[in-house]
Amino acid sequence: MPNVSHRTVGHTAVEKILARAARRDRVRADDVVWAEPDMITAHDLNYHRHRKLMASLGYPDLAVPEKMLVTIDHTTHSSAPGHLEAQAYMRGDTKAQNVRWFFDTGRHGISHNLPLEIGALAPGMLLVAADTRAPALGCGGAIGIALGMSVTLALATGKVWLRVPRSIRVDLHGTPRDGVMSRDIAQWIAARIGADAGDYKCIEFCGPYVRNASQDERHTLCNAVVDIGVKTAICPDESTPWHSDDDAVFERRLAWDVGDIEPQVCLPPDPQLCVPLTQALGTPITSAFIGSCIGGKMEDLRGAARVLRGRRVAAGARLTVIPATQAIYRQALSEGLVADISLAGAEIAVGVCGPCYGTHAPLGDGDTSICTATRNDTGRLGSMQSKVYIANAAVVAASAVAGRIADPVALEAGG
Repeated sequence: MPNVSHRTVGHTAVEKILARAARRDRVRADDVVWAEPDMITAHDLNYHRHRKLMASLGYPDLAVPEKMLVTIDHTTHSSAPGHLEAQAYMRGDTKAQNVRWFFDTGRHGISHNLPLEIGALAPGMLLVAADTRAPALGCGGAIGIALGMSVTLALATGKVWLRVPRSIRVDLHGTPRDGVMSRDIAQWIAARIGADAGDYKCIEFCGPYVRNASQDERHTLCNAVVDIGVKTAICPDESTPWHSDDDAVFERRLAWDVGDIEPQVCLPPDPQLCVPLTQALGTPITSAFIGSCIGGKMEDLRGAARVLRGRRVAAGARLTVIPATQAIYRQALSEGLVADISLAGAEIAVGVCGPCYGTHAPLGDGDTSICTATRNDTGRLGSMQSKVYIANAAVVAASAVAGRIADPVALEAGG
């Protein structure tokens, strides 16, 4: 990082946001700060663990319950005693602690989608969570940072210790070709940047494509780069102060035309094994899944329903579709998408990580799945003797209909 003067060189978006959260006039990349998050999210896999750890350290109460969002989004379909006990604990503790937002079963949704739909996230905010996908919320011009169990510090004190990440700017222009969705673009970019360059960085997405992208599309961009080890990601809102100055210092500047990107498939067992769809066509599948925080949004459901409308899931294959939140499900109902999906023979659940976490329709030995899950590590969706491919929702839907990895554009052209 060049030795630059605070007086003469501009600041990146992440530097501005963390300076505000740390109550400092300015910070630079690699500075260490104590910051005060504007929101803290937790879910049923970790909330009770955080609270027990706090109690063991002498912190019986949450420091900032008014900033907290807690949801049940992993174990809604579980009958395991430990999961049921954790849910019961959450219900009692969030009420006793006056947690601002608690989403119980029936109101639940995935924690990386809920802050957006309830209007709780605004440009310039700092959100922290235990769960790895927190950077996805950079789609709203905020900064989301995953801390693992270290988020307990924020629950106990209202503050977190952070090193300000260096930024990589990615400018995107052009128009996607037919059959290309934001998932293709996001996975392609993540694979091009790679883990060596992405580790502990902030990826800042800019350019005409990003400015014109929907919130769903921006969410996908910020979510997919988690797999290359970024600290956070952001699509800055240029109508607010929380965007990079023209003379800000970036570690790297990259630019791509999204019109050059083909539909992509991530081969098992790593999302970074990203290849054009043509290289995977014809691979037999037994299972398909459309859902998760990155793949259960309206963009995904619309893309899937367009392919499934008037068609049926192939014999010998199964399709599970899970809108990421209750509100997304209701919107899909109002647009007639749920009917299209159900009539095609898919199973539908709502607001849960489901197969992405390895629960709800898990894979068995010898199964091959194509899905919109976050990752495809061996055993991620069930058996260690299964294989998982990742693709956009339209490709997953077409594959479920064909019983093999298929091109939705070709399927629709063929009737």
